[in-house]
Amino acid sequence: METVIHNQIETRQNNLLVIKGALAILWGIFALFAGTMSNPLILVYTFGVLNILAGILTLLFSLKNAHLSISKQWLLLESLVEFAAGITFTFFVHDLQHFLLFMSYGILFIVIVQFIYGFTLLLADIFHAKNLIARFVSLNVGCIIAVGLISGKFGPTASFVIIGGFSILYGILNAQFAYKLQNIIMGEAS
Repeated sequence: METVIHNQIETRQNNLLVIKGALAILWGIFALFAGTMSNPLILVYTFGVLNILAGILTLLFSLKNAHLSISKQWLLLESLVEFAAGITFTFFVHDLQHFLLFMSYGILFIVIVQFIYGFTLLLADIFHAKNLIARFVSLNVGCIIAVGLISGKFGPTASFVIIGGFSILYGILNAQFAYKLQNIIMGEAS
């Protein structure tokens, strides 16, 4: 009986990240169709709201799973960044040009911080070859995307498709983390 209760509590806590992942996937799909929208600015505001909700969900998951070593570092930082992004995109960004510019900075920030986190795992003697390769690939692809967005090499529609794809991948990684408490980018959770 005690195991059943523990599993139900763990499932509810993991559902926080599943919900976060599902919201990111839905927004990513929504962004893929931005070129057909009459007012793509709705993506800016919905992205802001999505990040505020994501910050709340990440913070709740972190607080409910304080026993995970990753909660002490990555998830708390991630929730603060999500809150900041949510507030910025909801209240201060009112045009697509600034949205794409700030998104490129955000993508660059995410991949660099994930790479630093991977280096920290390596220094702590937690070595997973798949994890390090995925981080290196993520860093390179993220930098290419960010530089392309910053330099304006992609048109608005292509930019939203790229950002939408990035959001879908981010959502999938969050859902995977919730189910396995590990993923190829973040590594072991405990």
